[in-house]
Amino acid sequence: MGLLTRLHGGRDKIGCHNRDILNMKAENTRKESINEVQNMFKFFEDMKKENENFFYDYKVDDENRLENVFWSNASSRAAYADFGDCITFDTTYKSNKHHLPLAVFVGINNHLQSTIFGVALMETNQCPAMAKAIPKNFPRTLHKFCRWHIMNKHKDPLKKLYKLFPDLKDQLTAILNHPLMPSEFEDAWKALIEKYNLHDINVMINLWAERKLWISAYWKEVFCARMTSTQRSESMNFVLKRGFVTERDNLHIFAKQVNNCVQARHEAENAEANASTGTRKTVTRYGFEAQVMDKYTRAVYSVFRERQYHSTAFRIKTSQDNPNNYLVHHYNQSKEFAWSRHEFRVLADEAEGRYECECKLWEHTGLFCHHVIAVFEHLRLDEIPSKYILQRYTKDAVTNLDFNRRDYRTTTEDGTSIEYRRTILYSEAVKIINKGCSEAKFQIALSAFRDANSHLDNEDAELENNEDAEMENNEQSSNQDNTTRETGEQNDIPQAENNDPYADIQPPLVAITKGSKTTDAARKNGKCKPPVPARPEPELDEYGRPKGTRICGTCNKIDGHNSRTCKARQLAKKLLETHEKVYGPTTSSGNIKVRIRNLLARQHIPETDDEEKLDTDEGECFEDETDDEEYEQEDEDEDITEQEETQNTPDVDDKLENLNKKGGQRKCSVCNLRLGHYASTCPNKEKILQQKIIERQTSDGAIVKPKGVKACGTCNKIRGHNSRTCERRQLEEQLLHLQSTENDSNTMEDRSKEKKNRKKTQTTPAAIRRSTRKR
Repeated sequence: MGLLTRLHGGRDKIGCHNRDILNMKAENTRKESINEVQNMFKFFEDMKKENENFFYDYKVDDENRLENVFWSNASSRAAYADFGDCITFDTTYKSNKHHLPLAVFVGINNHLQSTIFGVALMETNQCPAMAKAIPKNFPRTLHKFCRWHIMNKHKDPLKKLYKLFPDLKDQLTAILNHPLMPSEFEDAWKALIEKYNLHDINVMINLWAERKLWISAYWKEVFCARMTSTQRSESMNFVLKRGFVTERDNLHIFAKQVNNCVQARHEAENAEANASTGTRKTVTRYGFEAQVMDKYTRAVYSVFRERQYHSTAFRIKTSQDNPNNYLVHHYNQSKEFAWSRHEFRVLADEAEGRYECECKLWEHTGLFCHHVIAVFEHLRLDEIPSKYILQRYTKDAVTNLDFNRRDYRTTTEDGTSIEYRRTILYSEAVKIINKGCSEAKFQIALSAFRDANSHLDNEDAELENNEDAEMENNEQSSNQDNTTRETGEQNDIPQAENNDPYADIQPPLVAITKGSKTTDAARKNGKCKPPVPARPEPELDEYGRPKGTRICGTCNKIDGHNSRTCKARQLAKKLLETHEKVYGPTTSSGNIKVRIRNLLARQHIPETDDEEKLDTDEGECFEDETDDEEYEQEDEDEDITEQEETQNTPDVDDKLENLNKKGGQRKCSVCNLRLGHYASTCPNKEKILQQKIIERQTSDGAIVKPKGVKACGTCNKIRGHNSRTCERRQLEEQLLHLQSTENDSNTMEDRSKEKKNRKKTQTTPAAIRRSTRKR
């Protein structure tokens, strides 16, 4: 509202208020929820018209419901061609209305930023199924566990160990992060276990058993582009759910918001690319540093400079076995380099141009380690061999320049920019608006806008007619080609016209998220029921017109009535009257109303023209939950004036009996049957109780009658009384009263004795004077 106020120059010039905007948003939300699948595919087709390199694919189940869908922008496909040597993806839940797991395929670009390669909505996200599908569809991939998830799973027992041993956390982190080989990692782990005597600790045993699946020392030679965990995928999921998508979004809104996120990532990439074109200065005069600054982007060069700074803390000595081998070790130990007491062997052959370190950091990430940079400085190297400068980290990382990677057309056929045209038109429109606000020029400005709008509509209509004519010509030509079959006979079967291939696709089912409590049927079938629409469809009359627009608060239908005139509410009142006539009026009539309402909610209330059976007072206000005390008092007064309608009670009893025969979920404790009622509303309660009384008759023929039907809250017995009139409670109150009076009398006696003692021992100045006078 504040933006509209600033654009129009005040609230009085907007022409609406906050409630109008909220109503408009609600109406737009209802409209957007219709045909969400078709609107999503329409958005995909529009993106494909903008750039034919846009790709999407989908899969439906046997019921023609959308099951999986994948799409990738043209810019994302181009980024995959440049930086698709390493991909990570993770799924997240509740990013859309159907709770389909969202899988974002993420990589790292030449600016060390996360880039999106593609997005998928999948119905199934089970770890065993994914573990089998990954090696089948991606045979050259390496499936490993995320180290962060492994440590997070064991964080509670590790916290206890960290409290017992304060230095354990730093040493364990150093062992997990240090670039050693598998044998050296195992030696360091065993030394840690021996130092703190952790042989029998379960968490350390479990970490050791799964070491080959999450310790990077066992797959150092595998290129990962600085992505050793799913942190980038989870960060991208967080960005999407934080600023773009919500769990209430429809599918087409979700797809548009994901596209907005992709465009936002491209803006950040373009900003970093522009920053990389600036001039920078080297820290040293080494030739290899100038080469790196010229080739690498700004972000990659910043990482190189930081490692070059830390490399000055390493000492180098030549190996006695081979003069091309150097032993590099850290001489100033710190927590960051706690593992660096180890000597790393670096092969530096200037003649052959080979520079290798046993830590394998360059093979693992494509960037130089501290040890190799220290050797570069020791040799005062002028130029690094080109094979060690990966193109994916350089400024010229783009490979295919002919590929159209623009998601939207930014220029027209004559070469002018679309944004330029929009800016010019907007500025001219604002000028006309400012000049036409006066009374003399208002009609002139308004007529100019209307004439321009009508002229543009005519142009659009002509373009649409031309397109329709071309489509008809194409269809006629195709029909003429198919008029005869291979046998030469004429094909008289008319072909069904289906211009929209996605018209029959239904929305997906609500996916079952991990850890969610679902029914047995949902667990068995792997699916839940379709989502309940936010607003019910209106009922139609005999002419096919909607009966109304207002939702009834009782039956939740749009049927031309409200909660006061609802048939279900009126029937519920009659059922309540029948219950009170059988069992008498009670103070818990509100709870009985709720039970009746829940019973009617599971049944179908047929339409009837017999208004006498469903006659109610127009002034009563029936609520969904328990009524207020004032409405209960009105009901009791109305029962006295409506005794003439008792002749309709048998019909209502028959309806209640028919409803009960349809069954329920809870067993009645009186009749021991599942007929959709409880013990308090059992229709055969009196007959069953009388039958039990007859069975309990004594041998002398005396009839035992129950003293009541309600149990006492104090003694928990049915003796014809309640908690207020219970004898046991009265006796307890009398005992408490006697005890309190005895305690009060004892305390009064003690207080009087203490007062007398004080008077005897009192030595005030007046008492002293009196004693001296007596003397």
